[in-house]
This record gives sequence, C-alpha cells and structure tokens, in this order.
Amino acid sequence: MAEENRPVLENGTQFGTAQTHPPQFNVDVAPGTRHYTLLNTNEPPEESELVFIQSVISEANARLTSLNYEISKLQPTLKWSEEERASVLSYRTRNEAILSPLRRIPPEVLADIFWWTLPSLNDEWARGTFDVAHSPWVLTWISARWRAVSVSTPSLWSQVAIDYNRDPSSEYSMSRIAVQIQRAQNLKIHFYGATAVDSVPQIQMFELLSEHSSCWEELSLRLTSSLVPLLPALHGRIQSLKRLWVEWDGPESQTAVQSIDCFDSAYSLLDFGGYNQYRFIPFALPTHQLTRYYLDGPWEEHKRNLKLSLGLVEARIVTRFNDELWPHTNEIIDLPYLRRLYVSNVKILDYLTAPVLEGLTFGVKQDIPSDIFLESFLDRSACFLRRLCVRGFTDATTATKILQRLSPSLTELIITALVDHTEAVNRIMSALTVSQVSETTVVAPQLRCLSFGCEDSRSMDYSVYLEMLKSRWRAKNRALTTAALVTEGPGPDPVTLHDIDALRLEGLDILVAEGQEAQVEMNRWFYGPTWNF
Repeated sequence: MAEENRPVLENGTQFGTAQTHPPQFNVDVAPGTRHYTLLNTNEPPEESELVFIQSVISEANARLTSLNYEISKLQPTLKWSEEERASVLSYRTRNEAILSPLRRIPPEVLADIFWWTLPSLNDEWARGTFDVAHSPWVLTWISARWRAVSVSTPSLWSQVAIDYNRDPSSEYSMSRIAVQIQRAQNLKIHFYGATAVDSVPQIQMFELLSEHSSCWEELSLRLTSSLVPLLPALHGRIQSLKRLWVEWDGPESQTAVQSIDCFDSAYSLLDFGGYNQYRFIPFALPTHQLTRYYLDGPWEEHKRNLKLSLGLVEARIVTRFNDELWPHTNEIIDLPYLRRLYVSNVKILDYLTAPVLEGLTFGVKQDIPSDIFLESFLDRSACFLRRLCVRGFTDATTATKILQRLSPSLTELIITALVDHTEAVNRIMSALTVSQVSETTVVAPQLRCLSFGCEDSRSMDYSVYLEMLKSRWRAKNRALTTAALVTEGPGPDPVTLHDIDALRLEGLDILVAEGQEAQVEMNRWFYGPTWNF
C-alpha cells in the first residue's frame, strides 16, 4: 500500500507503521501462590486478602479504561480497513471468476444445459401463472454471454403454454409472447381457451399466434365458440404441423359447429388426437399419413378413418355417440404396422387385424365376453402380445384364461379399476399369487412387469396386493423385475409403504404414485397422448 494512502492516527503515526505500546498488562499468576488458589477454586478469601484482591481489580479496571480509549481512537481506522477488505475480496472474487470453467464451456454446450432447465408442461400447469422468473426468461438476466446464448437458441423459446382457465388474470402479455415467437424457430403451441373468461384477449392472442402458424410443429387446443371462427384462416398455412390435439371447453363451445376442416392441409401431420366429449364433431384430416390416432366418436367414423390410415403405429379408439347397432363383421380392417392399441370396447377387436401388435389395452364391459373377442382377434392377427392392459375387471376365471392364452409371449400385465372393485381385484390378485406348494402351475410365470391402478384407494386390499407381489418376487424361478401401484385417490397406508420399501431394498423396481402423477401414468398405460401433459 502506498504510504500516502495510509490513514493517520491522532498521534501523527500512519496506520500500518511501527508504533510503541505500553507494556502488556500481566494476567499470569504463579502456581502455588494464595492468589492462584483463590482463582482456581471456590475457596473464600480471608479478610486480610480482600485489600489485595481489590487492588488487582482496580489495576485491571484502569487498564481496561486505557484499552477502551485506545480502541475508540482506532475505530475510524478499523472502518477504513473493513471497507478496503470488502473491496479487495470483491476484486479477488471477480478475478477468480475469470478462471471459472463455465467461461470456457462452448456456446452449444451451454445451450444444451439451458435446455435442461426448461420447466415441463406439467410443471407450468402446476405453477398456474406465467412467471418470467423461470427459465428461459431468467437466463437472459445472468450475464451478457448467457443472454446472448439463450436468445440465440430457438429451442428454448419454442413452447408457448397458455391456459385461460388456470390464469384468467391474463398474465400472457402480447408483447412478451411476440418476443418469444421472434426468438423461436418452430413453435409448440398449447392454447386452452375458456368460455367463462373474456373472449377478446383470447381472440387477440390466438390471432397473434396464427400469424406464425407456418412455424407450428405442435398444437394442443381447447376450443370455445369464440375461437372456432378463427380456424378457417389456418387452412393452407400449417404445413409444418406434426402433432395435433383438439378438445372443447363445455357443450356450448360445440354449438353450431358441423365439422373442423382446416387441418386437412397439414401435410406433415403424423399424430392426431380429438376429444369430443359432448357431441361428435368430424375432423377433415390427411388421414393416410397418420402414425398415431386418438379419437372418441361413433364406430362408423373410426372405421372410415382406419381404412385410410394403413401406416398407424399407435391407435386409441374410443367408441361414443353410437346411434346404430354394431354392424356385422363382413369387413376386416388390416393395420399392418400397428404396435399399440387401445379400444374402449372389446367388440372393436372383431373388426380389426394387427399382425405386429405388441401392446393391447381394452375396456371391460360386464355384458360382453372379453375372452371370446380377444381369442378371435389373436387367432386372426397371429400376433404375439408382450403387453396387456385391462381397464376394468373381468372375473378371475376369465382373466386366468386370457393370461394362459397369451403365455409365453406376455411379459407385462396392467390391471386398473374404474370404480369400487375390491372383491374383483382381490380375486385376480389371488389368482396371480404364487403358491409355495404348486410353483409349477403359476399363472403367467413369465411376467416381468406387473402394475395395478385404481381411481381411489378403496378399490384395493393392500394386504392381498403385497402377498401377491412378494410371492412373485420371491418365487424360485422368478421373472418379475418391475411393478407399479398407482391410485388417483389417497395412496397406500404407511405399513404398506414400509413393506414396499423393503422390496425395493431387495432389488424390486417399483413405482408408487398418487394424484396427478398417477393420472399421467395411467394415461400412458391407456396410450393417451403424453406430449401435451
């Protein structure tokens, strides 16, 4: 430090130079003396010793007074030193930052790291409101380099998620969305309108997004009656659209709508899903190019679409709004590339053949013999199912018969309860339990994955479930490696969770989920679209 910059004390001495100090106050007491004994024991002093002790205290008081005075004179110097210390610490930290490995990360690697900070769509919905304190917006505030990398990385800005039911306060600023669109290259739009919210800002926002519809790759759309008239303007301008999901916000949103025709010009469309719920609305689509298809509607509409969709790999067929009786099976639709299929009614299988099918999910109807329709379909298709998901419950005898028919190709079994089916669940779990007496007659011994789901915890007796799981896991020639227990209602009790943790420690990979997480998992089981969750 330069001499002229040092502070000067009151006596004229510069801070940091050699100074003379009075002799240090001696606080040492020789061992073996009477004073040492009094200091180190609880022995009371004699009358003749009080004068000496008081004199020692007086000397200490005088020295403390002197020290306090010296310290008070040093306060300005100490404050200056503390300020310089903070400045030097900051200076050192800034210089150390120059050596940070983060500075040497290539921009493309940094951009990839940024991508992993993006919230999932489910996280955005859970948050409920738009917040610029989350990625990617927050990345632009850290440093000039981070801002430059984030702004020049289009994939960080492609997802636009707007739900007016969740955030009716209209946090979705037109200017902010415009900036996001400008930074993005391709757009993944999740736009959910709400009838109960002012339609004007919704219309304005959708029109803004529609101006850039040529950049849309994904569109998940909840329609209201005020948004439907905006759809024709999309015709011929959505050539890049690959994924499409359409649903409706209440029955009034479908009023006077006869069909949706704007998407037939989506020449890149591969994945389509529609949830009509209130009334069937037909969609004009480039059906021949679809690889994934999810729709609820009358069977005749499904039949028309399926006959043109020979390239389907995955289909979710929900029959609703059927005004006519099921037609005679005089025409079989061949789906040569179909690998995953969900049918809400097992009767649908009577009209299909799928030679390479690997996964099948079907809904059980009490008055329909599931095993008969399934047997006929399997014989006709000659496929080897590896995964079976039964939604609802058939009797244990029929379930056992189906599993025996699918052996030995079946490796994954999923069973879900729609309502309170405790007794039916118990019977099926008992049928799947491995008996120590007859391990050679195990039902579906090749199962590697076994999952159960229910809409509420009352649909399952957890003691029976654990007995089944333990028996298959600890069987002599076990195949089981993975299990799942998901409940949309409250999850298992603490005792059940303790036993599940014990199985985890033994090596069983088991998922336990409830609530929203369970809904997402079951949607995956039923081959519902997962990209817009």
